[in-house]
Amino acid sequence: MMAEAVANDEKQMRSRQPSQDEGSRLLGEPAKDSFCQRIKPKVSLCLGTTAVLSFMVFLFLVPFVVDPAVSRLIARYAPEPGTCALHEHVFAAGLSKCTWSSCREGCTSATTRCHQITVNYSLTPYQQYKQDHMSPESLKWAGTVVRFLVNTEGCGYPPFVNCTTFALKYGHINQEDIPEFNHINQPVTRELYRHGNDTSPGPPSPPILLETASDGTQQTTAVDRRGQKVDEKSKVALKVFPCYYSRAYPDRVVADYDWHHTIKTLVAAVVIPWTLFVLSCTVLCYWYCPALRREFMVDKRKTAAIKNENPQLVIRRKLSKRPFSTDEEDGDY
Repeated sequence: MMAEAVANDEKQMRSRQPSQDEGSRLLGEPAKDSFCQRIKPKVSLCLGTTAVLSFMVFLFLVPFVVDPAVSRLIARYAPEPGTCALHEHVFAAGLSKCTWSSCREGCTSATTRCHQITVNYSLTPYQQYKQDHMSPESLKWAGTVVRFLVNTEGCGYPPFVNCTTFALKYGHINQEDIPEFNHINQPVTRELYRHGNDTSPGPPSPPILLETASDGTQQTTAVDRRGQKVDEKSKVALKVFPCYYSRAYPDRVVADYDWHHTIKTLVAAVVIPWTLFVLSCTVLCYWYCPALRREFMVDKRKTAAIKNENPQLVIRRKLSKRPFSTDEEDGDY
């Protein structure tokens, strides 16, 4: 009996001995921080930086990605390309002459050299036009003399947008004409091609050169692209190519459009920055907002206590709240 009493006393004394952390605290020695506590400031700095950068990136993407993508969806461009025919191709030099441009390399600065291309477009799918070997005369034009743009914004940045390649593909110029245009240093307007509103296979008018002199007068001469006189009876084949027309704005026709790419770009530009921002702010609020953390911990403890509570204690607590219950009511327990 004495041995058992001594053993119990030793256990009690052992249980009353302070732990290492308590002893260090009593002696004034700082307790060692855990691994989570050591990395918490660094993780907080990373989360704060992520939240700020994600918000700034979203603000940067709004004018360059989000707004153009929304404009494309509102315009409701046809998912399949229609059929377009070149109506007119004009090369202009000078800020006053380039009131609009079919292609611009750079969306924030004004251009001093531009290609102005207008087309006639038909709702007939271009694939059907090629498979059925249709002639331009059989097409029914839904719009005439419509401005033709390289994309929905009419501008872009290299290497995705190259205005020289665009003019060679859809306009009425050759590769040897490019150096001549690059050496023009005065305001000038050159009409390289003009077909007309109909698609008759008759001889079109020859290319015309409209040059603006220094006194403001225009001199008109019939020349070809290489500066040589051409025969007025020469025929120029009608240039037909695929294009995307707008179902909401009939005066918009573009050379390139992809609905799936537009949706993917819009979703990525909105979801990724906001997801990083919300997650970073949520973790920081949980760590450094005592009210939110306290409420979360109380709810968590209540849920854990209810799951781990002894059923007999639950019955006793309910009985204690109903001291005047009848035998029939107690039978439910």
